[in-house]
Amino acid sequence: MRWWKKKLVLSVVLVIFYFFLPAFSFPCDNFWGHVLYPLSHANIYHLLANILCFWMIRTRMHLVLSYLCAVICSFLPCFMSEPTMGFSGVLFCMVGISWGKVHRFKDMIWNNKWFLALSFMLPHVNAFIHLYCLFGGYLIGITRKSKV
Repeated sequence: MRWWKKKLVLSVVLVIFYFFLPAFSFPCDNFWGHVLYPLSHANIYHLLANILCFWMIRTRMHLVLSYLCAVICSFLPCFMSEPTMGFSGVLFCMVGISWGKVHRFKDMIWNNKWFLALSFMLPHVNAFIHLYCLFGGYLIGITRKSKV
């Protein structure tokens, strides 16, 4: 399947889940909350922003690895009073994996500094999980061979 078809299918799946998981509160002590948080979004703008960022990523997706990485990272302390929700953790894992495959940690930090800074400045955004996912994705990426 071509890359744009995969992205289209996943975008449609995220929209469908948005209507079936309407901003559920996923507490950190609930296992299913950790598994389902990437499929839940606070509002339609949150969903559309994640889908837009998803379409901006032009490297191989590694969707299953990125999803698993985001779920594992959600178990780390996040210092949030609100539940975590959204696909952005998976996106940060995808980016981390692509940079890890070429072993370019400094470039990864430099090129994503504004996304990370914005994460820490915006209210109701779990910046720590973004950071954990980016670093976790990088660690996964350095274990994988690059096709460059």
